[in-house]
Amino acid sequence: MKRHIRLGVNIDHVATLRNARGQNYPEIVEAAKIVEKSGADLVTIHVREDRRHINEKDLGDILNAINIPVNLEIAANPEMVNIAINYKPKSICLVPENRQEITTEGGLDVVNNFENLKKMLKLMDNTNIDKAIFVDPNKDQLVATHKLGIK
Repeated sequence: MKRHIRLGVNIDHVATLRNARGQNYPEIVEAAKIVEKSGADLVTIHVREDRRHINEKDLGDILNAINIPVNLEIAANPEMVNIAINYKPKSICLVPENRQEITTEGGLDVVNNFENLKKMLKLMDNTNIDKAIFVDPNKDQLVATHKLGIK
């Protein structure tokens, strides 16, 4: 079976630069439009719990401005899952968050967080949102992820 390779572009750090400047430049929506015009298949953004780069306004603005899918990276907690449910991106990816990291440094520990992840995924059962989990390439993590229904 031949698979189509898709290109997704993460634009989080455009917002990091904008926020560091304390201005509205560079514009995150313009970055999303450039990604779309350049032929990418999707835009990835990460609404972090501390909102240090992308925030809900950015998410809504991007969803309204482009015609390619948005992949939303979020922490596995009810607040972030509710944001996904309310904004309805094409897909979400549950990722670990560490306040000290500059960007995501490793995969989510599915084995030790199995029950919580199961609850978070269940909250999205009645949505059309595609779900993924960012994990390290470890057999136990992959098996646990599969047991959650993520393929």
